Amino acid sequence: MKHTVVCSALLILTALLMASCGPSATQGPMAWLDQPLDGAKLPLEPQELTAHASDADGVASLEFYVNGALLVRSPAAGEMLENATAGWNPSAPGVYTIAARATDSQGNTGPDSVVIVTVGEVEGSPAPSPAVPPTEEIVTQETPSPRPPSSPGPTGTPRPPTPRPTTTAPTVTPPRPSPTRPIATATAPARRAEIAYFGADPSTINFGGCSTLSWGVDYAAAIYLDGEGVYDHDTRQVCPATTTIYTLSATSAGGDDQATATVTVIEEPTPTPIVTAVVVDNIPPYVSDLDADPASIMEIGSQCSGKPTTVSVYAEDPSGVAGVRAYWTLESQSGQVDMTPQGGGVYKAVLGPFDISAPPGNLLVSFVAWDTVGNSTPYVGPITVAVTSCIG
Repeated sequence: MKHTVVCSALLILTALLMASCGPSATQGPMAWLDQPLDGAKLPLEPQELTAHASDADGVASLEFYVNGALLVRSPAAGEMLENATAGWNPSAPGVYTIAARATDSQGNTGPDSVVIVTVGEVEGSPAPSPAVPPTEEIVTQETPSPRPPSSPGPTGTPRPPTPRPTTTAPTVTPPRPSPTRPIATATAPARRAEIAYFGADPSTINFGGCSTLSWGVDYAAAIYLDGEGVYDHDTRQVCPATTTIYTLSATSAGGDDQATATVTVIEEPTPTPIVTAVVVDNIPPYVSDLDADPASIMEIGSQCSGKPTTVSVYAEDPSGVAGVRAYWTLESQSGQVDMTPQGGGVYKAVLGPFDISAPPGNLLVSFVAWDTVGNSTPYVGPITVAVTSCIG
């Protein structure tokens, strides 16, 4: 009876153990962070995060978290074993908690794989403790106590138990560690980096304006905007002075991808210079309407005082008439007189009276006009004024 109860208890315990070890329909995939390792010290520059996950229902996606915030979600192909990579650009030195989480094709999410890393130089970080060499351990096998006599057999004569010999294990010296080969694990091929979208809004701006670049990248180990490391899903404001083409590059072990976005700048129109026409005046004044009043005068004599004459001309010029002069000759006499402007382009001068030796004679008058830029006419005329004898 006792033997039967013991066997039944063993069978129940075995069934419970097998049930607890069997796969659960709600248990999600197991995820492992391959890079970086726990406790790693990383430089302050763009980093590559790598993880893989396994699940009998197939892995649907892997997610990367930094300090509890979702960095990127990478869709998977639904195979039993999947891996993913993501680019991470730490913003500042510090201690970061990085986690990887996987979801299977049934929507079940597995536990996080978590590592803690240090980025850059962190003030006050503790120095690593020196390694303590392993100590030798003495293993001693205990002597079993004698079992009590069993129930008497059919003969009724009990047999005394035979005591087991006591043995002491020798001192064990740990052997020197020998190089071990890494255990190869099945890894799915790395996927090619994919730029899901990259564009500028607005794509055309006026001079002095700004545009916003936005992009989304999957499966990339590193991402660069015109050579500068950036996050996989991000935006940036740009204010170019001229039309500019921006280049986004994504790299991965499975292949690279590249895309461009153009921001067209409408530049301010160049002001057209106002050209003032300069008229070069190289023409002398126009002179006309030469006249003498009276046209006949009397000389100076013993019995008479003589009479003068008034000469006049009309002169005009686009630059303006600066002056008009009258030149006269009578027998061996000659002279010149600056004429007075009368308005309306008319200039006048009074000539005489004259004293001549052999009257009658002719007074010849010519005119020269000049403008404000230095152009002058040749002699215009002459006009003739008769000079008669004095009749006393």
